[in-house]
Amino acid sequence: MNQYIRGWVFWLMFILVSISFTRCANIVPPSGGPRDSVPPVLLQANPRDSTLHFNSKKVTFIFDEYVELDNVNDKLIVSPTLKRTPIVTAKLHTVTLEIKDTLKPNTTYTFNFADAIRDINERNISADFQYVVSTGDYLDSLQVSGHLIDAENGRVDSNVAVMLYRDLTDSIVSKEKPVYYAKTKGDGSFRFKNIAPGSYKIFALKEEDRDLQYSQPTEMIAFVEAPIVLTESNLADVNLLLFMEADSTIKPPPEPVDSSMLEQEEEEKKKKKLPKLTATPTLDGGMQELPAPLKITFSLPLRNLDSARTILGEDSAYTPVTFTSTMDSTRTQLTIGYTWKEGTPYRFIIPKDAPTDTAGQQLARPDTLNFRTKKVADYAIFTVTELNISDSTKSAINDSAMHYVVQLVQDKTIKYSGTVVNGKWSQRFITPGEYDIRVLLDTNGNGKWDRGSYYTKPKRQPERVINIEKVNLKAYWTVPKKISI
Repeated sequence: MNQYIRGWVFWLMFILVSISFTRCANIVPPSGGPRDSVPPVLLQANPRDSTLHFNSKKVTFIFDEYVELDNVNDKLIVSPTLKRTPIVTAKLHTVTLEIKDTLKPNTTYTFNFADAIRDINERNISADFQYVVSTGDYLDSLQVSGHLIDAENGRVDSNVAVMLYRDLTDSIVSKEKPVYYAKTKGDGSFRFKNIAPGSYKIFALKEEDRDLQYSQPTEMIAFVEAPIVLTESNLADVNLLLFMEADSTIKPPPEPVDSSMLEQEEEEKKKKKLPKLTATPTLDGGMQELPAPLKITFSLPLRNLDSARTILGEDSAYTPVTFTSTMDSTRTQLTIGYTWKEGTPYRFIIPKDAPTDTAGQQLARPDTLNFRTKKVADYAIFTVTELNISDSTKSAINDSAMHYVVQLVQDKTIKYSGTVVNGKWSQRFITPGEYDIRVLLDTNGNGKWDRGSYYTKPKRQPERVINIEKVNLKAYWTVPKKISI
């Protein structure tokens, strides 16, 4: 009997434990194996690739898996260009291309899909997928390749339109769309394939409206002065410098305004409650940079400022010292020039009635600005100990007449720069941080980058900037550097 009871107890415990484990378990589905990383493979094209005497209006591409299109209207490039964009659709394994234009006779056409075709499941792209046919007896086989950089910062630029024209007149880039065009890749390279022999003008454009026409000087352009001549025995390799003819940050001068309207606006301003006039110094954590002037910004434009009544005091006793002062064109920023002592307290006093804004307001009370200067040990020093120019570079850029300017760039802004003399350059009082080292090939010796011009005579290429590397400058460090170009 006891054995019988013990048996039931055993099986009861077994059932309870089984139920407990069942409730706690996590059901994990099969992993399905490794991720598919293979792009779609073309199984068939109808008509086939490299077809001669092509006269079809529809082309079908069949792939080995389900595919979809990604922004194909922007990515598809047809060379020579067509007036009407082909219609491209995808369904299951098939991509269909419908040609709406009449193709020219005896012409090789390239349909470059770039990375617009990808599989549905894993989004693997079919990179640089293209289709080439000819309406004549043969396929053109000439090529033009090259690289494009932004001349002002020395960086490569991707997705910029590069264009070839058979018309060699200067104005063609503003009047017509190109015969051939390609787009730069991530490394700034570009390539035209299956080009017909002949002479071509080459341009690059980076524009917002994407109309492939140079319509305003704030669009970025690159060009080569002489035509590219392609024969059956040569290939062209071209380097392009991208620039903007006009500075887009410069606003046009305001149109003349009737004086009576100005008086009316002044009256309306007086009726409204204006913000108070205040003065704020530009400091770095309450500290003044040693080599820089003190800048004081007023909240409203000033009508006048009696700067002779302002006082700059130095040291703990705030002994008055002589300084210079200038007001900028906006009448909102006062610049105080003085040779600062390191690690020293200063006080700048502005009497309440010294500044008067355009509405006649003055400060509510005298403004006392207290600050301290930084120490020399707070800064880094960067020194170019040697500048080496290769012989091939010297011959390419007319080294004997070239000036080399070193630029230290942070957040796309040139913080420090100077011309190399006898292969050397040094900069003290550098705020610690990471900087891009660049070298400007300064052809006219003015110490700054000069943009090029295409329509303004004479034509000229922009000055070129070469990116060297990044450097991390720390306080109280002196960093020597040899630069090779």
